[in-house]
Amino acid sequence: MVKAAVFDTGPFIHVNEIGSLKILRVIKKIKITLQVAEELRELKNELNIYRHIEVKKLFPQSKDLARYLIEKFDLDLGEATSIALCKQEKISLFFTDDLEAREVAKVFGFEPHGTLAIILRALRERYISKKEASDLVKKIHRQSSLFITSDLIRWIQHEIEKYRG
Repeated sequence: MVKAAVFDTGPFIHVNEIGSLKILRVIKKIKITLQVAEELRELKNELNIYRHIEVKKLFPQSKDLARYLIEKFDLDLGEATSIALCKQEKISLFFTDDLEAREVAKVFGFEPHGTLAIILRALRERYISKKEASDLVKKIHRQSSLFITSDLIRWIQHEIEKYRG
């Protein structure tokens, strides 16, 4: 099980759109910023049952970094504060579905992943079956607001099929 990760808003929204917030349990401790918590206020009731989600305040130095990321890389507030939180908390794993935020996170030495990686992790941790993983990927593609190319869908389905867990 992954011990700790920082999350941006996107993965919460996308797994909720397919009715699968429960797969977030494959991450032992999820840390989010106050800004991300504010962006997720519509999901507050659904997320309250997940005690492993912790809202963290940014230190002044981390707030400065977030401002820099917004100005330099044109990131949104949630993405910038999440990357700053990774640095503040010394957590390398960062979940976001924003491609620009992923690139910036890599520059800072973090390991960015998206919603599809959560599904694969849930499969590898035996939290869901291969069929459930495949069905979730199809739902993400058809029912969520996440843009995913058909090539990526084929690749992820291939990864699920070849998994021998």
